[in-house]
Amino acid sequence: MPRLLPSMTPHAAAMPAAIRAVGDMRPSARALPASALWLHIHLPQLPLEVLTRGMAQHRACVLVQGQGGRRKVLMANTRAATLGVRAGMPLGAAHALGEIVEFERNERAEQQALESLGVWAMHMTPQVSLVPPDGVLLEVRGSLGLFQGLDGLLARLRQGLKQLGYRAQYAVAPTPLAATLLARGTSRSVVQDEHELGRHLGGLPLAVLRLAPAEEDALESIGVRTLGECRRLSRADLARRLSPALLDTFDRLYGQTRDPRVAMVAPESFEAGVELPWEVRNAQALVTAGERLLLQLQGYLRARTAMTRRLRWRLANGARYEERFDINLTHPTRDHDHMLLLLRETLMRMTLKQPVTALELKVDELVSGSPPVGADLFGVRHQAQGEAYANFIDRLRSRCGSEALRAMELQPDHRPEGAWRWRDNDEPARRGGTKTLFSDGLNTRPVWLVKEPVTLATHHGIPQFDGPLRLVPARERIDTGWWDERGLARDYFIARTTRGSRLWVYKELDGEQRWRLHGVFE
Repeated sequence: MPRLLPSMTPHAAAMPAAIRAVGDMRPSARALPASALWLHIHLPQLPLEVLTRGMAQHRACVLVQGQGGRRKVLMANTRAATLGVRAGMPLGAAHALGEIVEFERNERAEQQALESLGVWAMHMTPQVSLVPPDGVLLEVRGSLGLFQGLDGLLARLRQGLKQLGYRAQYAVAPTPLAATLLARGTSRSVVQDEHELGRHLGGLPLAVLRLAPAEEDALESIGVRTLGECRRLSRADLARRLSPALLDTFDRLYGQTRDPRVAMVAPESFEAGVELPWEVRNAQALVTAGERLLLQLQGYLRARTAMTRRLRWRLANGARYEERFDINLTHPTRDHDHMLLLLRETLMRMTLKQPVTALELKVDELVSGSPPVGADLFGVRHQAQGEAYANFIDRLRSRCGSEALRAMELQPDHRPEGAWRWRDNDEPARRGGTKTLFSDGLNTRPVWLVKEPVTLATHHGIPQFDGPLRLVPARERIDTGWWDERGLARDYFIARTTRGSRLWVYKELDGEQRWRLHGVFE
């Protein structure tokens, strides 16, 4: 459930308006703890980017509003802007400038994208709250040491947002509302001293407050167009002309009262999707969308201090078509590059049955802590290839299919045909199943068994295979299986051919007592 960020209480919001309206609007004693430092991420083009970031192709795209012949451009991407397309332009005029792709606004997709971005941001700080419809707010003071200071944190932020497909403005300030307004008005402002807020905020236009149109018109009618000009007004006059709520906004802006924010809580499982701007018929064209979902997943896993060993993907085209596939990992991981490589290999093998318009990723199997250490020889990093054995297995399965790679496991059965089985790589090994069943030290069983035992000719009672076979005196007698109607009675020998090869042969103890070849050592 939502929680209030630490060291914040909502008591200031309950103060009587008459008390808050006394005096001018300049800050009094500092009310906000000195340790607070807020970072606001503002996404001015979120309504358009949420519809286009799933593809790497650069096309001129616009967001439109209105009906019929009155349709206008609400927003244009960089490619469209280079053609001369501007917000507010009639759609017909925009088409006259070049080939453009139109999109209608999808507010539900915007909200989902904002929530997903908030979850991703939790790998930088656990104190993240949403500022709908286009902002995410982070309290970052406690995270500066993790990223070697504010510069390191901002560098990580810029890189991550670019990889996710967002163009963002951001600002840092001692109060959450100040960070929000600075991010909306100017990009990359950094204010760490609350005494500097007045100088940085004073020149911002009233539009950053997003007031009701009537309130903004009322202020402009008396010549107030910036935050600095509004702050110089008498608190009593401002409360009488507009609303005490505006005074509360300024009190929170400059740190005179507390400003509690509801912090996000990381969900128990990860689920996110990307809407594609147009239909995709080639599976490899989904890599860009998949990469951005994996980046979101990596942020989520870091925030949860967890890893996963299964990625559940879904391809869809509305309600007409869907296709699901899983990517299973040999060892738990949150390595984005490795997971992206497996996705590429998987998509290369796929042929889409129908066009796809959406890609979704779900991860509901989390593993806490560090990856388990491999118990076999190949668990160490491969020196020649510089690649871990587990990663090599994952790549091989993604490229050739999961059915192309299986493991062999011993079974508690003395009969050679039933002493082993194929095990899928995802299936856990049977406890104790990899231990040898024999302790006589003779290494009497080969790994290579023939599909069906081969009857051998004999000469004077000696079995023949490319000449007479020389039998090792030691033998292994197997007389078992009477209880399941697959009984057998045999004496097994190691036999050496005239060319030096070692074979595994047996003589039947009942029936015709024939000699048969059952395995090859080398």
